[in-house]
Amino acid sequence: MHAESNQRFIGRPLVPADPSEIRRIERWLATARVFLAASALAAIYMDPTQLGNSPAAYGLLGFYMGNSILVLMLVRRRKASTPSFRLLVHAADIIWPAFISVFAEGPRSPFFLFFFFVLTAAAYRWGLWETLSTAAAEVVLLWAESFLLLHVWAARAGGLPWHALSGLRINETEFEPKRLFMLSVYLLVMGLLLGYLAEQQKHLRAEKAVITSLLSKVRVDAGLTGTLQQISREIVTMYGADRLLLASQEIHSHRTFLGELRGGDETSDFVWLDSSPRESKIYLEDFPGEAFYATSEGDRWFVVAVDREGNPLPSPSTDALVRLKRRQSFRSAVAVSFVFGGEWRGRVLVFDPSWHGDTQEQLRFLLDLFRQVGPAVYNVYLLHRLRRRASAAERARFARTLTPTPLPIARRETGVLPDAL
Repeated sequence: MHAESNQRFIGRPLVPADPSEIRRIERWLATARVFLAASALAAIYMDPTQLGNSPAAYGLLGFYMGNSILVLMLVRRRKASTPSFRLLVHAADIIWPAFISVFAEGPRSPFFLFFFFVLTAAAYRWGLWETLSTAAAEVVLLWAESFLLLHVWAARAGGLPWHALSGLRINETEFEPKRLFMLSVYLLVMGLLLGYLAEQQKHLRAEKAVITSLLSKVRVDAGLTGTLQQISREIVTMYGADRLLLASQEIHSHRTFLGELRGGDETSDFVWLDSSPRESKIYLEDFPGEAFYATSEGDRWFVVAVDREGNPLPSPSTDALVRLKRRQSFRSAVAVSFVFGGEWRGRVLVFDPSWHGDTQEQLRFLLDLFRQVGPAVYNVYLLHRLRRRASAAERARFARTLTPTPLPIARRETGVLPDAL
């Protein structure tokens, strides 16, 4: 995920899929659709009774096979897959299972795989809610079919005006409300499971995209301050936060450094603030856990904290938060601790973020984020320190070469200079 997309990861949105990735997904689904149609034809060849004796049933299955091949050819030839094309293909996939079940032995026939395919396609393309909507649409179509078959069809005593459907035999018991209710439950549960798995997979992809985006901001030529500015700006924009505060301390010298970046303006700079020895106590000491989220309403605090392994901490203390609020004005805050190479320790505090979703999962993600991005930032610091030392050594050597060496006094008694000259 990129901050430029104006989508906050904390709200658990999905990363917009790349056009090339969308095209690959459509190719996979189109290939699977052809394979499913071919498998259905093979099943009918081995057991023709699955479709009764209606000529229209075989014609429909052949039409589905041709349609599957046509979609595959279009997907492979077209350079991009438009949303309208995907929606049209998906709508056809939704209608087909309910329609073919009329000509088969009912929804519980081997053609139930068509229901499973359309739910899988929705999960691959989108996520949880779209998959559940697809399952609900299938359920609505099946109940509409049940009403038509048990009332309209029964009223005509099984007769239809079309000669092509004269041989159609319907297993009406499969469309009875009791059986159809259980099938509806199966479809909804399957849609929920597939959608949930797809949603979690997309969330993992979103997390990796966030980490990749932040790692791309780590640049040696930008320097430590420039790198911190780019990363801080990305985090503030991603969270929709008011400001970000970086508090760090050199472990050996106990010197404390404070840096701040304010939100609301993309041109704002990361600035270093004046700090005193008291700052380390306010920003670095006695906070609950390795990462925490805290919000206050008057004197009441709601705090969720996790340890280094991401496990929740019971009853975290709020004393440090009370001291922090006296120093900084905020309604809510999220913070993550870090230690680099045994030389630096610190904490990143984000004030007034737009916080949504499961709090513990978000804090675990933040721990993982800083574990991967933090060492890269520390390497920038080490490289610049080595460069400064190398530059200082080079300047000292150059200064020594420019300093003239005093000449020794010649011996008067011989009138000859020493061999050293």
